[in-house]
Amino acid sequence: MLSNKELLNKKRIQKMVSLPTIELTAEEADQFIDYMVDESVLKNNARIVRMAKESKNIRALGLGSGRILKPAATFSSSDYKKELAHNLITLTAKKVRGCVVIYDDDLEDNPEGESFVDHVMKMVAGKIANELDEAYWIADTHDLSGFGSDDIRSVWDGWRYRIDHSQDGETYENDVSGSATILDASNAITDHTSDFDIAGKIAMVAKTAPYNWEFKFSQMLEKLPSKYKKGGLANLRFFTSDLVLQNYIDALSARSTILGDNAILGKGPLQFGTVPIVPCPLMPTTMEANGSDTTKEDYATDGTYTDCMLTHKENLIVGIHRNIKIESQREAADEATYWFYSLRADLAIENVEAIVILKRLVTTGSMVEA
Repeated sequence: MLSNKELLNKKRIQKMVSLPTIELTAEEADQFIDYMVDESVLKNNARIVRMAKESKNIRALGLGSGRILKPAATFSSSDYKKELAHNLITLTAKKVRGCVVIYDDDLEDNPEGESFVDHVMKMVAGKIANELDEAYWIADTHDLSGFGSDDIRSVWDGWRYRIDHSQDGETYENDVSGSATILDASNAITDHTSDFDIAGKIAMVAKTAPYNWEFKFSQMLEKLPSKYKKGGLANLRFFTSDLVLQNYIDALSARSTILGDNAILGKGPLQFGTVPIVPCPLMPTTMEANGSDTTKEDYATDGTYTDCMLTHKENLIVGIHRNIKIESQREAADEATYWFYSLRADLAIENVEAIVILKRLVTTGSMVEA
């Protein structure tokens, strides 16, 4: 079997008319996966699970409800903790495919030599990573956003859908711990009309004296159960659009402090307090409220809202099947070689209770209270 490097070798692409279908070895597949992670905002934040088979189980164990210890004087066999609570997460790889066309002229004029192999691998992996990032967040299999069957955003239930449907009795409730905390930046969703003092952007200032500031990051941290802060706030992450991060920087600069000056100059760390902020450029900023129904928000992408999520690093799970295939097809009429990529992946959340999601954030307009 030809190795991936041999198959992608510049001279072989130019000279061979018929190229074999190959399946990457485990080592080569791991390298391709590493390229994808390196190009993605998931790096050092998501937990990457390499799946040797189509399905892989991840089981979270807990001791269930109720206390273990009892006063010695009243302790009896009825107080024994005999059952463990468990939440079974099953990763089931779904297949997605793509094709990249490499023209002979590009190869002949390419000055990179042997490094061309690495370049192609990283370029393709980077593009795939970007598309998967968006799909992992916004995808749903329930046609809420109207993604067609030809769109990979209809292949999975993305992290956002899972968080939004993790409440009591819903599909993605964690049987061991519980549900995610949902906040509404617009104060417009039923049961969330007073989540914040000032609706709107991530940072807002009151229009009347004493002109107090409200940073919604703070409320998110307050709502996260204390047990998930025990390991230190530096282990947490805010995931949000880069536009939300820019709004935060603008708010800091408006306060005319040393912190604000450093934020403008890029000298300050991208964090709120000690919690790093991870900008996700592909997190949509066009989420739409579901018409006059303020009890929920749909997933359409022609509105004006975006999200922010607070959780532990590596709480998000990406499972990638190591059975990655690269197939080639020579088209003499086009003077090109067609490279078909096929990979299988799935996603999950380790503990949805360890998440606070802030929905209906806006990124445009004034930061002064309306």
